[in-house]
Amino acid sequence: MAFTKEEVLVRLRKLIDAGTPILGAGAGTGISAKFEEVGGVDLIIIYNSGRFRMAGRGSLAGLMPYGDANAIVMDMAGEVLTIVEDTPVLAGVCGTDPFRQMEVFLKQVIDIGFAGVQNFPTVGLFDGLIRKNLEETNMGYGLEVDMIRIASEMGMFTTPYAFNPREAALMAEAGADIVVAHMGLTTSGSIGAETSLTLEQSAENVQAICSAAREVKSDVIVLCHGGPIAMPEDAEYVLRNTDGVNGFYGASSMERLPVETAMVEHIRKYKQIEF
Repeated sequence: MAFTKEEVLVRLRKLIDAGTPILGAGAGTGISAKFEEVGGVDLIIIYNSGRFRMAGRGSLAGLMPYGDANAIVMDMAGEVLTIVEDTPVLAGVCGTDPFRQMEVFLKQVIDIGFAGVQNFPTVGLFDGLIRKNLEETNMGYGLEVDMIRIASEMGMFTTPYAFNPREAALMAEAGADIVVAHMGLTTSGSIGAETSLTLEQSAENVQAICSAAREVKSDVIVLCHGGPIAMPEDAEYVLRNTDGVNGFYGASSMERLPVETAMVEHIRKYKQIEF
């Protein structure tokens, strides 16, 4: 079922009032979405990297020229929206896509049954010279801010990634309902990143992003995500060492890492059968 922005916010505000962490989860397959819902997640987000991730490829595949990101998420909708029963599902929209009229495309996102959007793929994962060149050639983060603003004006629930305080402030000004403080690619597992911030650094950065967003929009919800925040105890550390952060959003940590561990251990038990 589709949810309005107001319905989603009522659910999330109740969790905040109860002191319960908000959990968002990325899903690359229908079975991931199905059992994330059974486990109790509050939001499900689908985007192209989820499909690549569950095909055994790193999440950065979603930022490479391996497919049409916005077409992929619409194709994934048929698999996920039909299996989820009572959890808002959001679409990862590539706001820098030069071949989409964004108002028209977002209307299609609404019509197919998504409750809202997130800015993914995102140029926020690029830095250095390539990021500078993207910004110089009209393929920068500002287009993602524009997409979130349009979606918000259309009444969609919006949960953008922000990678620093400046971006958090821009997204809050654009009307974001949730700002997700992104700490980079998730570490751990067979295809996780190895270069990352420490948990201590992540807590500091998440706090800075949270504070910047709240200066612009006092009631914006803030979640942490990525980098070394890969396990429940990691999320607990960040939430205990920040002020005003409302929960955690996981993608690799919610579907890839549990699958890697469970399948390996399960199969090894079969190989240990004695007869």
